[in-house]
Amino acid sequence: AVKEALFTPLALENVEKFNKGEKPTNIINMYALQMWGEFGGSGVTIGLVIAIMIFGKREDNKAIATLSLVPGLFNINETVTFGVPMVLNPILGIPFVVAPLITIIIGYVLTVIGFCPVACLTVPWTTPPIVFGFLACGANVMGAVTQAILIVVSTVIYTPFLISYEKYQNKQAAEA
Repeated sequence: AVKEALFTPLALENVEKFNKGEKPTNIINMYALQMWGEFGGSGVTIGLVIAIMIFGKREDNKAIATLSLVPGLFNINETVTFGVPMVLNPILGIPFVVAPLITIIIGYVLTVIGFCPVACLTVPWTTPPIVFGFLACGANVMGAVTQAILIVVSTVIYTPFLISYEKYQNKQAAEA
């Protein structure tokens, strides 16, 4: 409620300017936050799903990632959040909080330097990443490129924590 009350009016000002042919000026707005820090679900967990699919060794984690990929593409991440589990997980809880902060900062910087246009259009929250960035930035390909970069960043952030978590899981299994 707080986030939407603060950032939606800024987004709507951008929509109005875009519709008038003017340059949107509110870099930080509701659509930008969704584009930079909420893709693939809260915690940008699509990065974890990709990390598991590339670097994961355990079959149970790979099964969860396989089940989580399609919903994750539509920004629904409950299967990975509760399947891994992320809640109260001392290892994977860290990147769950840190990854969105880092991707928001990178998205902001890429927008400030002019690499990515300002997010200025309403896009349904279930729109897949990359398509979301393209549409939110007024059908500009650099919005899509920015989201692709942020997906790679989130995957890189999650990877060392995933490796550590799987070592922990293997240790727990050996002790049982």
